[in-house]
Amino acid sequence: MTKTKNSDKKQPKIPTELIQRYYKEIFDPGDLISIIGLSTFYRREFAFLLERNIFVRNISFKDTRELIRYMTTNPIRLSYVGAVYETPPSKQLSIQRILWESREFCFDLDINDYDLVRVCGCQGKEQYCSECWSLVQDAAAFLDKSLREDFGFKDIVWIFSGRRGFHAWVRDAVGGKLSQLQRNSIVRYLTLIKDETRTQAVEKDLKNVIPLRDRIIEMIAKSFFTRATDKELRVEPFRFTGKQIERLRYNLKNSSRPFHFTYDTILDSKKNRDNIFTHIIKYRFPRIDRKVSIDIRRVLKVPGGVQGTNGKICCKVDIKKIFKFFPENAPTIFEYFS
Repeated sequence: MTKTKNSDKKQPKIPTELIQRYYKEIFDPGDLISIIGLSTFYRREFAFLLERNIFVRNISFKDTRELIRYMTTNPIRLSYVGAVYETPPSKQLSIQRILWESREFCFDLDINDYDLVRVCGCQGKEQYCSECWSLVQDAAAFLDKSLREDFGFKDIVWIFSGRRGFHAWVRDAVGGKLSQLQRNSIVRYLTLIKDETRTQAVEKDLKNVIPLRDRIIEMIAKSFFTRATDKELRVEPFRFTGKQIERLRYNLKNSSRPFHFTYDTILDSKKNRDNIFTHIIKYRFPRIDRKVSIDIRRVLKVPGGVQGTNGKICCKVDIKKIFKFFPENAPTIFEYFS
């Protein structure tokens, strides 16, 4: 993929009949069940964005056949799935009136959350290029490794959101039972950018990120330096000499040597090292949508569902192949009905 700017150009509105046909003939509820399970399906909350931006929630279904029947007889634009409750949600028994039971620990990574630090010129929910898309690819790889190594989660499924990023579903049973307070503590640990929508300020006390330091250097810093030009490395905050740049380039190509050794040896002083560390975090560290992860009643797009604005399918992505996945790799509804 080149650095050419891409965008989901405004397409003719996807006919409701086409979306309904997809859910009737193509949609495989097995993909959804493989993530959320079958035993508690009837107590799951579902939500839908209908025509004219009508949003409805507090809906549950006895089985997948009932779900598909709803999708094929209503003007669905987007479909969502939420938490498991003690009693099946309904208009009469809304989620505010029934007992919450569990919800997968989910994460949302969106390209537009990087707008203030995207140096390629892309902006908003629709534009991306290979340069800025690498930000969410890096974030997914970093987040997956952190969740596994620092918290012991093992069952993590990654989904292309259908538009501008990735969703992570932590399926481990212990993750599903986490309270909002516990989820918030984990998200705080994984969040180093303060006031993401304005100042982009980084945590000043880098002692707080010592457990993440080696991973940041080995993954985030390595990615940063791989993409940095010699011109960028000669100015603040780097001020690298020609020899330092040469050594950096050599070691970036030498995959047998851990990158954090290179990182430490090419920097002259602790002060300069901290300034560079802060700069790298500011421009490439993952931006997690904290509300999605913390809110135990949050709904997320149905895996396998249609993204109503562009016709793309919210598909599974192998985390081991995350750097080969771009939005245009996702299947679309048009491929099935050309």
